[in-house]
Amino acid sequence: MATLKDVARLAGVGSGTVSRYVSGNGSVSPKSAEKIARAITQLKYRPNSIARSLSSRRSDLLGVWVPSLEGPYYQMMIRAIELELRQQGKHMILANAEDAQTDEDRLGHIDYLINRDCDGILMSGSRLGEFKLASLSERYPNLVCINREVEALPGRAFSIDHDLGGRLAARHLHGLGHRKIAVITGRLSAQDAKQRHGGFVDEMARLGDPVAPERIIEGAFSYAGGERAADMLLRSSAKFTAVFCGNDKVAMVVASRLQASGVSVPDEVSVLGYDNVDFAEYMVPALSTIHAPIVEMTQSACRQLLNLTYGLDLPFRERFEPALCARKSTAPPPSAP
Repeated sequence: MATLKDVARLAGVGSGTVSRYVSGNGSVSPKSAEKIARAITQLKYRPNSIARSLSSRRSDLLGVWVPSLEGPYYQMMIRAIELELRQQGKHMILANAEDAQTDEDRLGHIDYLINRDCDGILMSGSRLGEFKLASLSERYPNLVCINREVEALPGRAFSIDHDLGGRLAARHLHGLGHRKIAVITGRLSAQDAKQRHGGFVDEMARLGDPVAPERIIEGAFSYAGGERAADMLLRSSAKFTAVFCGNDKVAMVVASRLQASGVSVPDEVSVLGYDNVDFAEYMVPALSTIHAPIVEMTQSACRQLLNLTYGLDLPFRERFEPALCARKSTAPPPSAP
């Protein structure tokens, strides 16, 4: 089995230079780095990860905390993180808080990652209180948040302008001629759900057609939440020609429930989602939705965590804008000319 000294001898550099290249601590000239990389490939050298961890006090592991593993949203996010980390020779430990009911429960899952000696933590979740996040970041500075605005964490909170996303949804449906629009939100205790809902209802009021309270149902960003909300909407006496759903999972459930009830989408009722997850374009009819740049936001957050944790200088930005993705599930209402 090849050793570090073997790599140094073949590359024609000192053992210290190879050690810096392998550990990522200290500078190595591009020319030396190229020679070392060739020697490592030729010799099939594999660094001793335990020894490297002990010497550098780093595990090369980053913790990833998500509130749930259900559906494509978090799958897209986790895939983007894994690809970014792989490019830098790092790996992740995943924890999810699907069973957590309180901030204390959620913090317990984060402690799990800290106790596994993760060098840094990437968090996605909009329900953990801002004070808790700020306190956690003081105790554990290598912490970056995804899909969350946190004033106390400049340079470490990455978000999408969900207020704008809600307004884009309102403009699209209103522009098609819809005036009686039902809304199924996510849990409004979550920052992103509250922002997109607030943007939608505010924009509808600005356009002169405020959303009637009886056409608003607070749901959850889950299949079960979508089923409950869809059933409530169908059982209600509210009249509507379109439904704006807080995310694509809920929109898929609503479209399915409507069509199972004999209501044609979009001929009788239009359905608009939010996120633009990977299944949206394959629905029948293909789902109109608000594209949230989930992958781009996640990649950027991951790069900044790598910068903070390992002294890299990868490009990143903190704020992203959504865009309308109009497909076949939205159309003018039946009475529109």
